[in-house]
Amino acid sequence: MGHHDDRGSIAIIAALVFVPLSLMLAVVVDSGRVWVSRQRLQTGVEAAAVASAAEWAAGGAHCSTAATGFVAGDGAAPQTVTCMATGTSASGLTTVEAREDVDLLFGDLLGRDNATVDAATSVRIGAARSVAGLWPFGLCVDHPSIARWIAGGMTAGVSERITFEAPNQKCGGDVSGNWALLDFNGGSNPTGEVQQWIETGFGDVVTVGDTIFGSPGAPSTSINLNVVVGQSILMPLYSEPRMQGANAVYKIVGFAQALVEAVRFTGASAQRSITIRFERGTTSGSNATAGGGNYGLITWNVCSFDTHGDCT
Repeated sequence: MGHHDDRGSIAIIAALVFVPLSLMLAVVVDSGRVWVSRQRLQTGVEAAAVASAAEWAAGGAHCSTAATGFVAGDGAAPQTVTCMATGTSASGLTTVEAREDVDLLFGDLLGRDNATVDAATSVRIGAARSVAGLWPFGLCVDHPSIARWIAGGMTAGVSERITFEAPNQKCGGDVSGNWALLDFNGGSNPTGEVQQWIETGFGDVVTVGDTIFGSPGAPSTSINLNVVVGQSILMPLYSEPRMQGANAVYKIVGFAQALVEAVRFTGASAQRSITIRFERGTTSGSNATAGGGNYGLITWNVCSFDTHGDCT
């Protein structure tokens, strides 16, 4: 029986297999390069959009060179970068888009020299809807000082001395008073806990719409508010208080920033007060709400990432 030589057949098969394997390798390698470039570009675009929104909300320019420069901060090399802003610095939208051409290592095999990647991010600016670090005294949203602050364009606050007791101030509910000492965690509200919230703020997040227990009337004289005189605080605003005494509950409707100028915890209860000056402020790590409920505390959050999301 004669010996059959398969070496020629194997060479032909190897040659036939090598071509598609090479093409597959080229696709995998260049697809990886494109994916990495796109991720870097998207990360840079997000950083630029957030920086632009933060700068605008804080009273600076929108779409500044410093902000858009973040697009290339992660190693991206965009050919074009565009930044757009609509609305206002208190209720607006910033959008950053970028495009980059990525050179392909195996362009000759794939019939093209480069691939184009696009990235976009939009950031909503608006009134803070959820805030951490609040101090425990909430103010009735119907107090005239808030109306004056808003009517003045929230640009130059004036000193407002606000007493605790106000028999005719019902704030849309059935509990009288201007201020309420809020019990954020639903506990026994011991003096030590309240004092900690006064000095460092409540650590968890409070959101518009939350209903929180509280106490009306002038608080205990053992509480020391002098430690925050001269400091800015984040303050919850409430409406629709229900029930009475230690069972009172308050609905959170917004947040404001204010400078504490003076406190009076001595003398008759009707004379005890807190003097504040409202300020415009910004806070990060919060959700922004468009329109309504804006009392000068502004925040921002990504509402559209990689063309996915809703910024309406």
